[in-house]
Amino acid sequence: MNEVEPKPEIVKTDKPKRKVFNGLITNLKKIKHLDIILTVLFIAIILLIYFSTFFNAKPTADKNSTENNKTYSATTSLEQYSNKLESKLVETLSAIKGAGKISVLLTFNKGIETVIAYTTETKTAADGTVTEVKSPVLITNNGKTETVVLQEIMPTPNSIVIVATGANNTNVKLEILRAVQAMFALPTSSIEIFAGN
Repeated sequence: MNEVEPKPEIVKTDKPKRKVFNGLITNLKKIKHLDIILTVLFIAIILLIYFSTFFNAKPTADKNSTENNKTYSATTSLEQYSNKLESKLVETLSAIKGAGKISVLLTFNKGIETVIAYTTETKTAADGTVTEVKSPVLITNNGKTETVVLQEIMPTPNSIVIVATGANNTNVKLEILRAVQAMFALPTSSIEIFAGN
């Protein structure tokens, strides 16, 4: 009888892979300030993703716009915000029974607050004094250097004037006042309600 030689069993080992992985970890541990580098890298990736939407969007103004146009744009944004808020307020107050036709005017004592990104660098002097230096994060867009805007905080109105045809009725006037106070947390002295024609 012919004996069949058993085939040797092939055992896979991942020792070379482990050596590479362990070597990589050892090299990473040798890097000074690894946590700072990883944090900066993470923030850079987030900012890159965030600003990629701006670079792909079509500009609304002419390319030859000046800094004055930028200020005008911010003013327009506040006006658009105010108009949207006024229309929502009119829509809400018009639903009050007996309120009738309503007009609203909102005033603000400040504009849109812009929160920009900063980098903080810690410096140690020869005498051991530690100082932190904050610098705004800058990007270049179409040859123009701009700060990185993280957030725009919209202002709340500081006074509201409402004209309603149903405001002759005291109960309707009180309902309108309560609704506005609930929406904006303003004192009664900042809300004026008048009866309209």
